[in-house]
Amino acid sequence: MLSVIYISVADPLIGEQDIAALLVQARRNNQRDALTGALIFNGHNFLQLLEGPADKVDACLAVIRSDPRHSGMVEIRRREIAERAFAEWTMLYDPQFRGHDDALSRLAGSGRLDPQDTLMMENFIALGRRTRPSGALGD
Repeated sequence: MLSVIYISVADPLIGEQDIAALLVQARRNNQRDALTGALIFNGHNFLQLLEGPADKVDACLAVIRSDPRHSGMVEIRRREIAERAFAEWTMLYDPQFRGHDDALSRLAGSGRLDPQDTLMMENFIALGRRTRPSGALGD
């Protein structure tokens, strides 16, 4: 089995309805293809972890790469796994991941989520929660 994490830049015009449609499609396709994982949107970027049979993960990633709702997709981790971390979810998602902090902590604490994956996901979530100080570039 294969686990891949990628990040990408969201289309600046993407809205909640676009993400809801993406999730419906992803969950349906992931169930069909025996894929599981998590999607995090931090307000500007996506981080997604996909896991499942290697051929299905690679086929899904090929489709994701051509999706106009994001750009600049970069794989940041690819590894063989013996056990799924997100076996309960065809695609775990919550805006800003606020509702699933406990789920992520539980997975990390159980040892099912690799420590490096945990760190990447926690840092990515934290970046989306940061507020820019007054007077920062772009203000």
